[in-house]
Amino acid sequence: MQNLNFTIEARDSNARAGTMLINGNKITTPTFMPVATRGAIKGLPMNLMRDIDNDIILCNTYHLLLKPGSKVIENLGGIHKYIDWNNFILTDSGGFQAWSLGAHQTDEGIHFKSIYDGSNFLMTPEISIKTQEEIGSNIAMVLDSLVSMDSSYDALDNSINRTYEWSSIAKNVHSNNMQSLFGIIQGGISLEHREKSINNITGISFDGYAIGGLSVGEDISDRIKVVDLCVSLIKEIKPIYVMGLGDISGMLDLIELGVDMFDCVWPTRLARHGKIIDGANYLNIKNEKYKNDPNPLTDNCNCITCLSYSRSYINHLFKNEETSSWPYLVYHNLYQTKEIIDNAREAILLGTFKQYKENLKYANKIKSSED
Repeated sequence: MQNLNFTIEARDSNARAGTMLINGNKITTPTFMPVATRGAIKGLPMNLMRDIDNDIILCNTYHLLLKPGSKVIENLGGIHKYIDWNNFILTDSGGFQAWSLGAHQTDEGIHFKSIYDGSNFLMTPEISIKTQEEIGSNIAMVLDSLVSMDSSYDALDNSINRTYEWSSIAKNVHSNNMQSLFGIIQGGISLEHREKSINNITGISFDGYAIGGLSVGEDISDRIKVVDLCVSLIKEIKPIYVMGLGDISGMLDLIELGVDMFDCVWPTRLARHGKIIDGANYLNIKNEKYKNDPNPLTDNCNCITCLSYSRSYINHLFKNEETSSWPYLVYHNLYQTKEIIDNAREAILLGTFKQYKENLKYANKIKSSED
């Protein structure tokens, strides 16, 4: 509904530090959105998530539509009250689930089979928007058509054309003037299709623009080419969001190109497998060498896990009582991710982003060689 005001406070080459205001409330960028698929961060109670104080998290439209149902959430006061989260929430549209679950796409919409009870249902652009309005997120995404990166020329054509049609419908039916609406650019790793999609989607004009269809197995060099092109062709001063990317090195590469927003399950999934973010590197707390290690998970980290517990204790928990270790590990990884992105923002403001990125990646090489 064009209720988002985005200003760029500083640029360091193409990297930018910005502020998004939605209904007068602020998000600073660059920002990373932890994924609360069903309204919860897997492995971390929401009171601890609140303590990390991310500006924004992401919830999943497909899952919340099916369980508990968007009307249930609406009737109980909306998603913020339902999960006790006062900061921003972005909801995705269901387009990624079409790809990941192998759902059948037609011009009408996406024909899903519920992962919960096997029932069939159709997700249309209208239903996607209505669901997100009922959920009550701060930012809604249009329904998009995602196809695999190795798809044929014609399949990519169909994908960007459907995304354009569905985006036009979404813009027309979206009526919640308290909720911002983002468009999504598709096109795989084909620069030709990406340019067409950008022209289509920016022609409709949204509050922000997402680059979809990445982090699905493409080479890093192809990803950078696609994002570089997209950022260069989006002429409006609007937030740019790369969907589904959350590894530290990958985000730093794209922040350098001018990307403002990211989301991914990567930090929490790493944690549940015993892997600890340490700058641009990570360590495996399951390793035997940490059994007697008295040090915190990482040096100079002020998260509650590092201030309270040793590597030895977390190693012990993970090996013997696996799920009881999850909150400590997930908290640390999300805290580290936020701190790294916040420091990247500060570096942009100071004009030292390139040095910050290089120092972090150099430290990564040193730690990797030590391991």
